[in-house]
Amino acid sequence: MAVFGPPGPAISRSAIVHDPFDEEAFQQILPKATGLRLLLNESELPLANELAFDLFCSFYKYFVKLRSPAEIAPEAQGNRDLLGRALDLREHEKLRGFTKLKPAETALATELVLDALLQEIARRPQTPEASTEPQEPSDSSSESARGVTTERLREVLKDAREDLQSVTELVAAWSAGAGQETRLPSELKLRLMRDIVRNPRLRMIARLFGRYRRLGLRERTLPAMRASQEVVDFVQGGDVARALAGELSSFAMEEREDLFYSKVVTRSLLIYELWRREEEPRAVYLCIDNSGSMAGEKEVWAKASALALAHLALAEDRPVEVVLFGDAADPLRVVSMRPADDPSTRLEKLLDVASYFLGGGTDFVKPLSHVLEAIEAEHHTGNDLLFVSDGLCPIPDEFIRRFHDAKARYDLRVTSVLIGEEPFALSEISDTVHRLDEALEAGEALAAHFASAFLERGHESGRAVRPLRPGRGTPLLFDHFLPGPDEP
Repeated sequence: MAVFGPPGPAISRSAIVHDPFDEEAFQQILPKATGLRLLLNESELPLANELAFDLFCSFYKYFVKLRSPAEIAPEAQGNRDLLGRALDLREHEKLRGFTKLKPAETALATELVLDALLQEIARRPQTPEASTEPQEPSDSSSESARGVTTERLREVLKDAREDLQSVTELVAAWSAGAGQETRLPSELKLRLMRDIVRNPRLRMIARLFGRYRRLGLRERTLPAMRASQEVVDFVQGGDVARALAGELSSFAMEEREDLFYSKVVTRSLLIYELWRREEEPRAVYLCIDNSGSMAGEKEVWAKASALALAHLALAEDRPVEVVLFGDAADPLRVVSMRPADDPSTRLEKLLDVASYFLGGGTDFVKPLSHVLEAIEAEHHTGNDLLFVSDGLCPIPDEFIRRFHDAKARYDLRVTSVLIGEEPFALSEISDTVHRLDEALEAGEALAAHFASAFLERGHESGRAVRPLRPGRGTPLLFDHFLPGPDEP
């Protein structure tokens, strides 16, 4: 019998309107997303693959549109209800800020959200009728998806956004230099991000690193705080950024614009001549205690602060060496970072520092001896050392004399941070000692000092300083990293 009128809507098991390009993006990233693929293979929930694809599309697509209920198969109505509520949440839109048109980030977000949703659905009790009717498994799956509360869905999306934000910021910061675009293979990028997110310790380090790095970047936008160059004369050249106001006025006048361009080409603009305070970047050494007593929040804080400081130092073309130490019998883990390192090397060194932990006792002489040997081998004048520990260790008088001699010869400036202990031995060799309580209550303020280490001057050496509330008038932890007003 003939049926007249327009055809009815096509029935789909996918709740999100998609096209072949979306399917291709999902199929291309799925083999590289080991965690997501394993999650789908082990899931016993019907329509788990359809739910994963819907989540992927909702995070990846530039414009997201939900299918009408008439276009959805009955067994997939629960997925549509879940996706519909997710699209109405601000947390979903915030998460899309890190995943939109980015396959690797979208795959990780899909894995995190899907894993949490599957665990939530698995906790729901199954109805007894599910084992008697052939259609009930799908219907039960649909009802289970509906049973995920909106509040729980909001929490899942928020947690995924926080994890993704921290890990993408960490990977982006360490996989490219200043002014460079991050370009990593999708498989490598996804594996690195997943390793960080799935490790609680690395995830917390990544979160704190991002926070401390943003503090530093915010301070670096204050040009008055960075007096690393001084105007000493006027010369001719072609650098428009240093041109005098009188020369720039020619550019604003139509009749003199050609004259301005000709001066740029012939390098005859009158520009400021700048003199750098330090022609050679100062090397940075970061000694971080890895003894057993540092395990937990203290280790996370120390490494996050050190990595934020290392990132700022590398951006200033300063070489960095991280020394992770424990007892005298334990080997030192030395990670050398250079501004010229390629992205994959940078990330490998970052993970090496973040994931390595010794345990055991504490010895100060071994890491300090290594720093002296490295400085003497490099013959580098102008060095800065940060020493972080929560332990007590005697330092022989003979070594203290040798250390003071090296400090004077190689312009070594030492800042120490003691967590929960009195700075007895370290005060003998340090320019500045900061104490931090066991609960790390002032950790945020002290990390702010780290993050803006290279931005202020006015350091007064030879006195112990307790962490203060950071501000424009607060002396920073590494004030001595820049020379004082009377120093050459």
